[in-house]
Amino acid sequence: MPTIRRPVVKRRNVEAEDVFYETKITVNGALERVLNIYSAEGYRNRTINDYGKYWTEFFQIIDNRRYISDVITDDFRKYINVLLRKRGLSPVTVNIRMNAIRAIFNRLESEGIIEDNPVKPIRKLKTDEQKVGALTEEQLKRLFAQIDKGSFAGYRDYCAMLTMLKCGLRINEINALEIDDVDFDNNVIMLPGSKNKNRKNRAVPLSPKVAVELRQLIKETQEYFGPGIKTVFVNNVGEPLNEDLIRKRMNKYGNDAGLKGECRFSPHNLRHTFAVRFLKNGGDIRTLARIMGHSDISTTQVYLNYSDDDVMSQYKKVDQIDYLKL
Repeated sequence: MPTIRRPVVKRRNVEAEDVFYETKITVNGALERVLNIYSAEGYRNRTINDYGKYWTEFFQIIDNRRYISDVITDDFRKYINVLLRKRGLSPVTVNIRMNAIRAIFNRLESEGIIEDNPVKPIRKLKTDEQKVGALTEEQLKRLFAQIDKGSFAGYRDYCAMLTMLKCGLRINEINALEIDDVDFDNNVIMLPGSKNKNRKNRAVPLSPKVAVELRQLIKETQEYFGPGIKTVFVNNVGEPLNEDLIRKRMNKYGNDAGLKGECRFSPHNLRHTFAVRFLKNGGDIRTLARIMGHSDISTTQVYLNYSDDDVMSQYKKVDQIDYLKL
């Protein structure tokens, strides 16, 4: 019987021909996958929302690329220049937004969703040292004088602003502050890690003046809206505050006080003012770092750089008792 010679069929190169690289993933698809990862890793909702907002802004500025593989390094330079030149944002603000964009692209790369990362050559913008935006006593008096403490909303604003000024709380900590967080027996606010930026529990001393005002606010709030209210600061219908409400109302108070162009008067500037006054009145830097919830003391050390007037005042005080004669 003759030998049958069967034709040899080469095996297909599966790796070369059948593996699909995700080079055509859409911009929205890429964002969704990264935000799902962040959500599963326990990132805060505010962080996730900010990342999504800056991502959308980025692609609007670079003309709405459809696929993530269409993004090139020059797109990031265009984005930065638009924010700086056309929108007038500071380098610090631009770095914050670019950090979010960079983090998403880096995660896309580390997860194997993209092979080439176009953001790698982009460096952070150089920034000048920021001057601490503390308010003077005279400016504080003008600002607080605008508040109508005769109304519920005005008294709530007064208590919120006083707590930021006297305790150094962040605005998001004010918005989330619950009645159970305030220990009136020991005059301390106990902030759980879920409400802190660094996720650590934090004890914030409560001055007697703030304690009195918060007691009164809570009493009136429960009289208006019932004993089931959990948060210290609520709106006019007894609901938790919108995150921008106090900020907007402070902006109005500052404008009414004629402070525009003279100083900044945001909630964060009340926190700055607390820190500067704490150190000027004899407090130490390590205690301040703990009160403010700074995980790195270098963050707190910026408050050691007082204004020029403070430097001159301290110099004159020392010079008056320097009896060295040459």
